[in-house]
Amino acid sequence: MKKITIKEIAKLSGVSVSTVSNVINGKGKCSLETREKVFNVMKETNYKPNQAARTLASKKSNLIGILFPIEDEIFRKNNSYRKMLNSITEELSLKSYDLVVGKNKPELDIYEWSVKRDLEGLIIIGDIPQRDENSIKKMKTPIVFIDNYENNFLGVNYINSDDTIGGFEATATLIENGCKKIAFIGDKDLESHRRRYLGYQDAIIEYSLGESKSYFYENSYDGGSKLGSTIASDEIDGLCVSSDRIALGVMAELLKYKKIPKDVKIIGFDNSDSCDYTTPSLSSIDLNYQYKGRLAVKNIFDEIADKKFLKNQSINLKIEVRGSIKSN
Repeated sequence: MKKITIKEIAKLSGVSVSTVSNVINGKGKCSLETREKVFNVMKETNYKPNQAARTLASKKSNLIGILFPIEDEIFRKNNSYRKMLNSITEELSLKSYDLVVGKNKPELDIYEWSVKRDLEGLIIIGDIPQRDENSIKKMKTPIVFIDNYENNFLGVNYINSDDTIGGFEATATLIENGCKKIAFIGDKDLESHRRRYLGYQDAIIEYSLGESKSYFYENSYDGGSKLGSTIASDEIDGLCVSSDRIALGVMAELLKYKKIPKDVKIIGFDNSDSCDYTTPSLSSIDLNYQYKGRLAVKNIFDEIADKKFLKNQSINLKIEVRGSIKSN
């Protein structure tokens, strides 16, 4: 098969060769529409730039790093992170970049980890302890935080879900489906859960449902399971649960005492694959981790192209209710 050239990519895209080169190397100023057009043509024609030549010419590593919090068992339990990782890898492959994955262990020096690998950008998931703040301040490459609520750095981009609105929408959906006695379940040690609880309370007040009820436990399946029998004894017809992990545990135990969704309707958070494999299926709020991943890559390459850091910004994503809470 004849190897396609950059000239042919330019012709098929309707742009100049220099524009294609700028898009591939993340240089110059191109509109998002132009970049997407070029990348789509590259994908359709299976065009792969000569990586060795690019690296020698640009003296770049073509590597972007991502650090996950050590407490999360990423690939085994957190399906949302896997979705995000897939979208990041996909976006980077279109630009002939590779992803370096690491865990933010207590002994890790983020600055040294990044410099040693000659990273051109870094994505960090979750909050980081105070010990890492000096490392971040020393970094000279673009940094994007995802799901970070505790830190505040200049020159760093933040991508967070609007958890308060998510809590409100989940509760409002339960109310609109006939629930009048709704409780909230979450982990009080997690900032995202605390924000979802505020949204839940706002909805209770907005719809004049009276007194709210809440259960706080660890963010795990076992934690939810332990709460199931307690909830069964209460007069509750709706549950706003701050994670699918907890919700699935609650459902497993609650089904021994009540019918779901006839007696109790439940909405979780994350829209994990497990939601489709329960009987009945679990309704959930989709936090759109795939879009978070694509947005993180876009922010990094926007900064690389402009050769400057963007101002501190927070991007709140739209949260949508998935699945069904209605009886068949």
